[in-house]
Amino acid sequence: MSAVRPIRDGAFPFDPRMIDGARRDPAGAAALLGADTLPAQVELPVWCYLIRTEDGPGLVDTGGGALMGAGFGALVGALADAGVAPAQITRIWLTHLHGDHCGGLLTPKGDAAFARARVAVGAGELAFWRADDLPHALAPIAREARAALAPYAGRIDAVAPGAVLDGAEAVAAPGHTPGHLAWAFPALGVLAAGDIVHLGALQLAEPGWSTDWDLDAQAATATRRALIARAQAQGHALLTGHAGRIDPAPR
Repeated sequence: MSAVRPIRDGAFPFDPRMIDGARRDPAGAAALLGADTLPAQVELPVWCYLIRTEDGPGLVDTGGGALMGAGFGALVGALADAGVAPAQITRIWLTHLHGDHCGGLLTPKGDAAFARARVAVGAGELAFWRADDLPHALAPIAREARAALAPYAGRIDAVAPGAVLDGAEAVAAPGHTPGHLAWAFPALGVLAAGDIVHLGALQLAEPGWSTDWDLDAQAATATRRALIARAQAQGHALLTGHAGRIDPAPR
C-alpha cells in the first residue's frame, strides 16, 4: 500500500498565455508543449494527495469539491477506492486557500466533509484572506476560503513555517499567495509544494515563468527555484497541485 496516493479531483481549461513567458515567447512555449503553435487551451488537472503517516491517513489539499461545481468532487470516491472513509481523515494540510485546493473541505450541502479532521494552514495565508481591506478583485476568492473553513471552526491550526504537524514540516513558499506553504514529509521522501508549478512542461523547463494567478510573480519565481532545488538536492518527489507528482531526476 503506497504511503502517497495522488487523487485527481477534477480539471479545468487553462490558456497557456496566462504564463508570462508563454506570452513573451509563444513559439518557445509551443515547442515545450510539443505543438506547432501555442494552443488556446490545455487541460489543467487539480490534484490532492492521500498521505498515510504513522498518525493515520491525511490529505494535502482537498481539490475543488462542491465549491468548484461540475467536473469536480472526485476526492471522496477516490478515498473510498483506497479504503479510507472521510471520518478516518484526522489531518488536512492545506498549501493555500484558493477554491480548487480547499473546496473539497465541504459537502454539497456546505457541511464539513471530514468530521474529525484538523486543518493546518499558514497563519499568514489565513490572515490575508480574512482581512477586510482586500482588493475588490480578490473578494470572491476570500468568500470561498472563508466558506470552506467555516464548518471547521475550532479545528483550524494556523501555523508558521517550521512547524511540524503529524509528520509534516511547514515550509515557506510565498508568491502564488502571500502565505502559501509547502509541506515536507521527510520520512516519505516527498515535498508537497502546491501551486509553485501550474503547467509543468513550461515551468519546469523555464522556472522563471510565472502565472497571472501569482500575486507576487518575483516571489513565486524565487519559491519555485528554491523548492525545485531542495527536492533535487534531497532526492525527494515534488507533489504539485496541477502538474501532479514530479519525481527527482536520476543521479
